[in-house]
Amino acid sequence: MNSLPENTWELNEVAKNTDILAEISSEFDIEACPGTTSKLQFYDDFDSHLWKANYLLCQVDKQQFRLIDPFDSIDEASASSDARFWWEFSESQAKDKLQSLVGLRAVLPIASIDLLETDFSLRNGDQKIVVKGRLTQTMVGNKISLYLTLQALRGYTKYYTRAEQLLKPFIKAEISHFGLRFLLMNQDIQALEPKQSTLLFLTEDMRTEQAVRAIAIAMLDQTKLYVGGVIADTDTEFLHQFRVNVRKLRSLISLLKKALPASMLDTLKPRLTSIASKTNKLRDLDVFILTQDSYRAMLPANFESGLNELYRLIEKQRKQEKNKVARYLSSTEYRSDAAACAEELSQGSTFQTPMASKPVLQVVKKLLLKRYHKMLAMNAVINNQSADEKIHELRIEFKKLRYLIEFFVDLLPKKRTGRIVSEIKKIQTVLGDYNDYCIQIEFLNSYIDDTRIELSKALSGLIAILYQKKTEERPKVEGALADFFTENMTIEFDLVFGAVEPGDSE
Repeated sequence: MNSLPENTWELNEVAKNTDILAEISSEFDIEACPGTTSKLQFYDDFDSHLWKANYLLCQVDKQQFRLIDPFDSIDEASASSDARFWWEFSESQAKDKLQSLVGLRAVLPIASIDLLETDFSLRNGDQKIVVKGRLTQTMVGNKISLYLTLQALRGYTKYYTRAEQLLKPFIKAEISHFGLRFLLMNQDIQALEPKQSTLLFLTEDMRTEQAVRAIAIAMLDQTKLYVGGVIADTDTEFLHQFRVNVRKLRSLISLLKKALPASMLDTLKPRLTSIASKTNKLRDLDVFILTQDSYRAMLPANFESGLNELYRLIEKQRKQEKNKVARYLSSTEYRSDAAACAEELSQGSTFQTPMASKPVLQVVKKLLLKRYHKMLAMNAVINNQSADEKIHELRIEFKKLRYLIEFFVDLLPKKRTGRIVSEIKKIQTVLGDYNDYCIQIEFLNSYIDDTRIELSKALSGLIAILYQKKTEERPKVEGALADFFTENMTIEFDLVFGAVEPGDSE
């Protein structure tokens, strides 16, 4: 059975100054319903996780939100109008989906659309309804758009065709998938634009200093994107991503320092170290606060007063540290250091070292292989008696190895490199969990105060439990290292990174 026509068109500028329905009243009797108005406020996080997953979150009333999935199914949840995080929404499927989609990110207003919708029917001379339709007017800021939808009814298709002919002078373009997603796409919403600030175009024969400068500039630009969110304290991910990008930039400079002039290193290293160090304490406090629920679950209820005292203290310190970091990122000192780094990286390549002028793929492959074999030797002397510092040092090496691969991933064999990165990620998770216990124990020890009895009891309880978890985790670390550093992995590294062959980047 053939489906009946139903189409939507965007109307042109002439239509905005014309009574569209009056234009067809000579051949149809018009029955229009009163127009209904609504204001929709749309939300997404900084990384546009909802939009990328084809979800829409909109506020339809002061405390009512709708989450629309890719198939246009709607889940509703209530929350205060200033809610920003998934845990601030009422228990619902929408809340659960938000948790999985945006995680620790805050959802913020990205666009507001005012709608005026007018449903109407067209009747023929026999007063039969032969066509149904809707006029939709949207307003975003000062931009007004007008859309027309016509729906044919069975047995009356010719009237639909005639109505379309009469309205043709006012049609600008047909819309294939009309709805809220289209309306947002049509508004050129800046918040939904990709956040990558600098596009990279690396080639395997690009000289190494040129490649390093290009990547470093892109990463420095990326870092700047998060500064505003850190200052505003929008969510903890802004600080986390800021630190990740600074850390990657420092690793890039350190890993490929032999390709860079000494004067550049003298400019970059102390400034990047300073920028990174200013945020260390705030991140430690953030991590501790984010694990609050799991910590509370570890201890019996009689420790609650001590934990409450601890978290009041942590929250107070975080507020102070947040303000301190915000002042720093707003300061002349930070702007001067960031500008000095950008200016140094933007200079033309000088090729002052032998490595600087070599093809970057050749250099990177050799460096990856060298670092792997260094890690292989480090692992060979680790046993169940090795100090935590030795595990930590190897964890850092894994991080640098993965960064180096990710910097130049577009030049490396995709499938085989992808498998190696997958294995690196697995062991990083195990090493990261173990390191987290070490850091948390050290962090909590710094708060023990014999004059605060309940606080110290709670701290001692947490430290004891974390130490036990750390002890249980150690065999997993040794097992993960044994699983990674195999003869097959060594052969794989030698094959993938041991030589530069034609077509390696394919």
